[in-house]
Amino acid sequence: MKKLLIVTIIGLTLSACTDTKKQEEDLKSDLLKVHDKVMGSDDALMKNKSQLDSLLKLPAKDTAEKTNIKAIDTKLLAAEEAMETWMNNFKPDFVGKSHNDIMKYYSDQKKQIMAVDSQMNVAIKESSAYLSNKKAK
Repeated sequence: MKKLLIVTIIGLTLSACTDTKKQEEDLKSDLLKVHDKVMGSDDALMKNKSQLDSLLKLPAKDTAEKTNIKAIDTKLLAAEEAMETWMNNFKPDFVGKSHNDIMKYYSDQKKQIMAVDSQMNVAIKESSAYLSNKKAK
């Protein structure tokens, strides 16, 4: 009877470990999906930034227009820098860390990368709208 109890306890312990590892991997996977989406938006960001930079090099006809272009360009730059900062600070070193610590880290990182995603989407949308208006004129 004792042997059966020991085997059951060991089985439950191993099962619990597997579940925690799966939770960690699932959260990490969700986080990396958002990261991949943000990286996919990087091409549009760089394209729009390049077009705005070209417009800024043209002789100034309207200083208010230049100011507007600079403001939009600054938003693109800030979104790009936010992504670079997040990537540089993402350090999933979990040696000696508990399951709760790992889950908290991944959860915090997911919130941060989602904020970067939102910031990037707003900047791209605004710059794309401005550039499409510019082309329509």
